[in-house]
Amino acid sequence: MNLIQEPAPKTCIVILGMHRSGTSALAAVISMLGITPGANLQPPQAEVNVKGFWEHSGIVAIHEQLLETLGSSWHDDRPLPDQSWSSPDVAKLRQKILDTLHRDFSSEHMWLIKDPRMCRLLPLWRDVFRELACQSKFILVLRHPGEVACSLRKRDGLTEEQTCLLWLAYMLEAEYQTRGQPRVFASYGRLLEEWQLTAATIGQGLGVVWPVTAEEASSSINAFLDPSLRHYAGYTELPEHPACRLALKGFELLSAPRPDPSSLDDLRAEVKELVAVVSPWSKRLQLIDRQNCNLRSSNAKFDLENRVLRTEVARIKGTVSWRITKPVRAIWNILRLLLPSSSAKR
Repeated sequence: MNLIQEPAPKTCIVILGMHRSGTSALAAVISMLGITPGANLQPPQAEVNVKGFWEHSGIVAIHEQLLETLGSSWHDDRPLPDQSWSSPDVAKLRQKILDTLHRDFSSEHMWLIKDPRMCRLLPLWRDVFRELACQSKFILVLRHPGEVACSLRKRDGLTEEQTCLLWLAYMLEAEYQTRGQPRVFASYGRLLEEWQLTAATIGQGLGVVWPVTAEEASSSINAFLDPSLRHYAGYTELPEHPACRLALKGFELLSAPRPDPSSLDDLRAEVKELVAVVSPWSKRLQLIDRQNCNLRSSNAKFDLENRVLRTEVARIKGTVSWRITKPVRAIWNILRLLLPSSSAKR
């Protein structure tokens, strides 16, 4: 008697974490261990992620559209409106995600998705995984909020207070939305120091056997994980501000061997109260900063155009034709002074 064997369920490994927290490095390691992030990846960016983001370009673009549709952005610390997840516009974008996953991962038994924005978009992704009949397994990447703040100040000009509010919004939402799901926590610093142990711990915690063994991938991973790329290591000093204090508390709670849900819920309540007070002023400051940035960009553009025009004028004045016609221009200028103007004639 021939038994029909049911196909193995599909699995998606999701890497979550605040921007500049080492999610790209972990995604690269897991990719080298045989879990594909897809072929359509965001290109590397000089002085930001020289070794790549390891994010699916199509998914990131849809996430940007989603946040805009929800009246938000990646750097908005306000909670997303619960009632908007079922709106027609969001439903269209959810279908775009499904179409993208069907197109790029339908032949894969297990694949990888990584984008920090997913920390805020997990309610929608739960529906996506349900429709795909796909099991999701989560890795939450932790990096000290002080280090993250230094990195975002350089890249985006955000203050430490703004970054700490964002860190709390991303990490607390990711923790809350993944409760009861297969998940592990990973440290960015520990990944760089001992990636083999980190990979083994993640695999064991998620019940995943890496298609490529650590021994087979060691040469490529060792070449990729350059500890010198970890800027701001040890930058743990933050200003005396409620947002920074709560971020440090959140980092301590999430770094525990078994994060306590009750303590994290209390922290979420504190953060919600703080955001309600701080966020409106923060948005005004961001608007002023954006206007100043636009003004600086306009001034820089005008300066560049002015330099281009000056260079062109100097080039023209250096041509043979300009030098030959110099006497003619001189005579013409004298005649303009001597001849009566048209207004005088009238």
